[in-house]
Parts: sequence; structure tokens; C-alpha cells
Amino acid sequence: MSTTGWVYVPASSGAGHLQRVASNTEFNRTQRAYIDHSRDCQTCAVDSTACTTAEELWGIYRAAMSP
Repeated sequence: MSTTGWVYVPASSGAGHLQRVASNTEFNRTQRAYIDHSRDCQTCAVDSTACTTAEELWGIYRAAMSP
């Protein structure tokens, strides 16, 4: 399981924002795989809900993010 939390990230101009961070390497690895896949996938470019690979990666990502 992952330990997630929120960290304040100052912005260069205007108000900063909170960003979710995780200490779990599986969470980080899965998040990167999902982002990389969705960037290069022709199906995701049209409709990511129709892509089985994106759906599987998203499920793993969500599971890793759960406390």
C-alpha cells in the first residue's frame, strides 16, 4: 500500500497549490506508466475509456493510491 499525502507547491506567480505525493514506488511507477501509455496510445487519444490497457493501468494506479 501507499502512503500518500498532500504537499504545498508554490507557484511562480499567483497562488500555489496542493499536490498529492506518494512514498510508494509502485504508485509512482504505475502513474508514470499510465501517463506514458496515454500519451502514445492512438485509442486514448480518441477515447481513453475504450482502451483496455489504460483501464488496467488506471485500476493498478488507484489500488496503489489507496491507504
